[in-house]
Amino acid sequence: MSSLDIYLVEDNPLLALGLKQIIKSLGHRVCGFSASYEQAVFDLQSVKPDLIITDIMLEGQGTGVDLGQYINKYLKIPFIYQSSVSINHVICEAYATGPEAYLVKPVRRYDLGAAISAFGE
Repeated sequence: MSSLDIYLVEDNPLLALGLKQIIKSLGHRVCGFSASYEQAVFDLQSVKPDLIITDIMLEGQGTGVDLGQYINKYLKIPFIYQSSVSINHVICEAYATGPEAYLVKPVRRYDLGAAISAFGE
C-alpha cells in the first residue's frame, strides 16, 4: 500500500501526539491537524488528504459526527472515527455517517494499521 496523506482531528494533545507517531510509524504522513470541527472545516478547504481520522468529542460546538456529515456532503473523503464515547445514540449517529472504521480509544497501532489497510484495498 502506498503512503497516504492523513488529516487528524483530536482535541487531546497527548492522544494527538500518539496518533501522529503511530501514523508515521505505519509509513503515512499527517498532512494537517486540528482540535475542533470549525478548524477542520476551514483547513479541509485547502488541504486535500486521502483519509481523515477524527475523534467524536471535539473542542468547540461541532462534533466528529458533524464533521462526518460535512465530509460526506461536501468533500467525499474517507474517514475513520476514533473515540471513547459509549453513549448508544451517539455511536449510532456516528455509524450512520458511513465511516471506514470506528476505533475505540486508546487506539492501538495494530487496530489503526488494520483500519487504514482495509481502506487501501
